Amino acid sequence: MFNQAIVRVGVRYGVLCGLACFALVLVLYFLGANPFGDFGRVSFIPIPFFIFWAIRYYKKFHEGEISFGKGLRVGFAVSFYAALCTAMFVFILVYLAGPGLLQQHIAETQALLEQTREEQIKLIGKEMYEQGYKAISSITPGMLATDDFVRRIFAGLLFSLVAAVFFRK
Repeated sequence: MFNQAIVRVGVRYGVLCGLACFALVLVLYFLGANPFGDFGRVSFIPIPFFIFWAIRYYKKFHEGEISFGKGLRVGFAVSFYAALCTAMFVFILVYLAGPGLLQQHIAETQALLEQTREEQIKLIGKEMYEQGYKAISSITPGMLATDDFVRRIFAGLLFSLVAAVFFRK
């Protein structure tokens, strides 16, 4: 059943988490690092903290004891809104920063693929490797934001599982 308290807590903590994640993306961008490459994983750090705080807040102020399902729903709501908020800001950043940021990401990804060429060909085959290499050059800001959304929501789901087990009755 639809629970407005879960949605309210999810929106509050999710948007705050999304802003914190995007602030880390901006810090990486202004430091000159690629915020969508390996250094971009730093921007995932706030997710478990905000999920933990949201479930703790929900348990303390809405229900004395929560079940695994409610804890998971609160955590998933936080991760969904955090991923959505961050993805929207990432799209705006890539769009406003211009093609330079996107081209930097494409160049670094293609360089990484070149470094691991032999292993990739063994795993997926030469034809698939070539198709993937060509597809990387056609990344758009929307594709980058969608990828960021999917990664954050899966990371949030994993942390939600852990937090829900921790807070269950």
